[in-house]
Amino acid sequence: MGTKIPVPPSSFPSVNIKPINAEVVLHRTHATPFRSAQFNPCKGQPTRFAPFTDLAGLCVPSLYAATTREAAAFESIFHDIAPKARFKTVRLATVQARSVSRIRPRRRLQVATLYAPDLKAWGISRTALIETPKSTYTSTMLWAKAIHQAYSNLDGLVWTSRQCDPESCFIFFGDRVQDSDFDVVDCIDVAASASVLLELRGYGQRAGITII
Repeated sequence: MGTKIPVPPSSFPSVNIKPINAEVVLHRTHATPFRSAQFNPCKGQPTRFAPFTDLAGLCVPSLYAATTREAAAFESIFHDIAPKARFKTVRLATVQARSVSRIRPRRRLQVATLYAPDLKAWGISRTALIETPKSTYTSTMLWAKAIHQAYSNLDGLVWTSRQCDPESCFIFFGDRVQDSDFDVVDCIDVAASASVLLELRGYGQRAGITII
């Protein structure tokens, strides 16, 4: 039986807002051809909270980030490995096709919190919104769309990582935040850095995942 995701309320209730101050360092793991702070213009596979369109039907670009490099890795290269998988492996070529970046906002950003108490106020559980499989993404995305449409002052969302708690994950809305709103601290091509590859191997080993 598939996971049933409640639809968001037509009149969205109040949200709690967390400020992300300028100079806070955020982490990303992204395909090497992409820039460190490049927003996804509604391309590729669906994610938990993207892609979606605005009231005019236009794509809202998105950018995901996390509070640590480990969380960024688990939310990307290790994301699709099931806990009960008999063999937990990731191809070396897949990892080496990525870069790790650190970015920091140049201005204060406002994000809605999707932590358990916030979700409870909306009548939905973390289990139903954050801890669901990929098959539910067309439904979980509707919550991001509803919040985006209800609150024009919000730059994005934040929640506790499903893959690497207690770290946090973020999505930023590309119609309100631009590439130029971030400074790039650094960007390292995994294929060119033995030390970063070793670091990523260590993250995987913590979860019983082997890079082969």
